[in-house]
Amino acid sequence: MDCRLRASPHPVMAVLAFTSCGLLHGIQPAHAGCDGMFVDGFDRARAFDVVSDSASIATDDGQVHTWHYRIPAAAPPADGHPVLIWLHGDGGSGSGYGAGFHPHMDAASAILVTPSGTDHTWTHAASDLPGLPQDAQFLSRLIDGLIADGVAGAPVNSDRIYLGGESRGAYMPYFLLQRPSTRDRFAAVAVNAGLLYCQAGDADCSVDGSSPAFHASATPILHLHGSNDAAVSPPPLATFHDPIDWNFDWRVFFPMKLWAGQNGCFTGNNPGGVDDGVLRETYVANGHPASVHDLTGHGAQCDRYQLILVENGGHVIGNQHERIWSFLSGYCGAGGP
Repeated sequence: MDCRLRASPHPVMAVLAFTSCGLLHGIQPAHAGCDGMFVDGFDRARAFDVVSDSASIATDDGQVHTWHYRIPAAAPPADGHPVLIWLHGDGGSGSGYGAGFHPHMDAASAILVTPSGTDHTWTHAASDLPGLPQDAQFLSRLIDGLIADGVAGAPVNSDRIYLGGESRGAYMPYFLLQRPSTRDRFAAVAVNAGLLYCQAGDADCSVDGSSPAFHASATPILHLHGSNDAAVSPPPLATFHDPIDWNFDWRVFFPMKLWAGQNGCFTGNNPGGVDDGVLRETYVANGHPASVHDLTGHGAQCDRYQLILVENGGHVIGNQHERIWSFLSGYCGAGGP
């Protein structure tokens, strides 16, 4: 995907727009596959208004699902707006959610989409399970609509659809990376305090081992977790080391290892320690030491699997919007780099 500067198609302003390929700081992949061009500030002096509203989609069970959106006050890039779909946690709602992303996404003219899960939660399943709300189908139809129709008339770049969430919403990227209708739709995903399990009857879900039938997507994954998360107990289950040496690494990159294994970035038997990951950065997250690891022991291309572990961090790592957006926007091309 060529992300270089292009002429804007906007009918009012004959300005130059750009498609962001990552921020200048934070986590940025070495092989983003994009020629990063950043705004000089002049093309942002326009009189467009931010557009925030909501829309709805029905699923096969007759349930009507609501999603909210924010279109920034900037002309769309020539290829359309990037989109981040960000999912709330248990008890939450998409209304007014994710505002921390606005300052970082606006420079890329990226649209924030925040769906509302059924009854303020999400059905944890990749398939449509009988008797349960069809939230995965809702999100699948939402993505179909974004690609076909844009957002309120604003065009969308289908190669720059990103997905992420927090807590119960953070489980959903792992389910949607297995669902056939969605698994190759995302340029990158981010998980903040989520894991993966499979419910009985979920034919599109597997957690027992890396499988080409379920985990073939090469979509980049960023996973954030606190070592003291009491709500979503952090893995691993001492597969390689007991006790876990938190100061060095998160020994098992679960569940991203399921996808990494299908793409040459995880072997499962830890030869030479390369499955332990490579420490790439340390920083302070909300007063706690944070370490960023990737799987580049298997090759430079494996930097697309990154783990942020926050020592003594609790449930959901806050104030990470810029860092998450920097990782996500470093990738273009649905289905992986």
